[in-house]
Amino acid sequence: MLLFVLAFEHSIVQERRKFGPIGWNVPYEFNQSDLSACVQFLQNHLTEMDAKKLNSPTWPTVTYMISQIQYGGRITDPFDELLMDTYAGQYFNKGSLEKGLELFKGYVVPDETDIAKFRAAIEDLPSQESPEIFGLHPNADLTFRTLAVAGMIDTVVSTMPKAGGGGGGMSPEETVDGICEDLLGKVPSEFQPEVTKELLRKLPGGPTQPLTVHLRQEIDRLNIIINLTTKTLRDLRLAIAGTIALAGDLVEALDKLFNASIPSAWLKKSWESSTIGSWFQGLLRRHDQLDRWLHRGRPKGYWLTGFFNPQGFLTAMKQEVNRLHAKDKWALDDVVMTSEVTNPPKEIEQLKDEPKEGVYVYGLFLEGCRWDGKMNCLVDSEPKKLFTPLPVLYVTGVQQKDKPTKNVFEAPTYKVKKRTGLNFITTFTVRTQEPTSKWVMRGVALLASVD
Repeated sequence: MLLFVLAFEHSIVQERRKFGPIGWNVPYEFNQSDLSACVQFLQNHLTEMDAKKLNSPTWPTVTYMISQIQYGGRITDPFDELLMDTYAGQYFNKGSLEKGLELFKGYVVPDETDIAKFRAAIEDLPSQESPEIFGLHPNADLTFRTLAVAGMIDTVVSTMPKAGGGGGGMSPEETVDGICEDLLGKVPSEFQPEVTKELLRKLPGGPTQPLTVHLRQEIDRLNIIINLTTKTLRDLRLAIAGTIALAGDLVEALDKLFNASIPSAWLKKSWESSTIGSWFQGLLRRHDQLDRWLHRGRPKGYWLTGFFNPQGFLTAMKQEVNRLHAKDKWALDDVVMTSEVTNPPKEIEQLKDEPKEGVYVYGLFLEGCRWDGKMNCLVDSEPKKLFTPLPVLYVTGVQQKDKPTKNVFEAPTYKVKKRTGLNFITTFTVRTQEPTSKWVMRGVALLASVD
């Protein structure tokens, strides 16, 4: 029976890759050697169990060896480690030896000793599996198909001929020249250093307040993007007109803009986005947020997506909370971040004022579940809705001993849909009435952008 359960679990962790980031953050190449190593361990463990005349395996040892050692040797992401631990705990426990064990609806472990009966049972399994067998929501099937179609479209676009046709249409150069002209007319002005420095002095607390320091750093970073964007667009127009040579990064930028993509030189210094249109809208929104903060003072809520360094923003928030509790002698090392969704749920327009301590953040999306405002907790996603907006989130700092640990899920938060370590921001605490293992297997995460 244990061998059947182990083989089932192996197929689950292998096939979960096809669901992209909601499956595994990193697409690990689990293979037959991992299964063979686990089989050998189980065989040795059961032999040792018989020698000691024990009635059942030592389950903590089994789960640790399978999750942390055999499969865990390949896993590099901490949230993937948590997922693997969750799978091991689900499949290897005292209930694994019960007769009539059903791993999932319709997937019953045969109560037999003849291997032919096991093979026959495997042949009778459904030919197509539901995402629910992996612990995922049925919407994950839509995610899988979307990824497959997106990959096919990328291939088609990358192999399309770039030359103009014989029907009298615009050439790629003429098309890109029009795009450059349009974007140049919309690029925001850069922040002037001297003016910015003077305005920072006038903000409450002066220029040394942690959040004000963060604002200055964000302005400096955005100025670099504005200058780079303007220079690239102007040089492209000159190159298309024949004034300067069309070479190097300009060639790549021309191809990218023609395909409505973002030039690589911009991506290296900015943020990821699916198209040039969404990227440029992001540029305008980022500039608008920083400009309003600089000229009108701190906003009621912050668009977390609009920061180059959201981790720095959250750290600055904790520093300010710590300063507010100077009389209580809080040590900065003991201050941790906690969060809760506004109840009743609010949108940014409904905020009347900024909180006395901490900050309101908005612009986050839930993947793998949704937020129920009436129940004030995480619930299953609605059919065919892959991403749902999260209401305004209140984030503040508390001492470690005061951070809530019951009925909460630590949701990993990423800048974009691709869940790599470079895109990881932090974990936000959100309420749940379900076991946290459910949301771990659902692949639940918060995303700052779903473009």
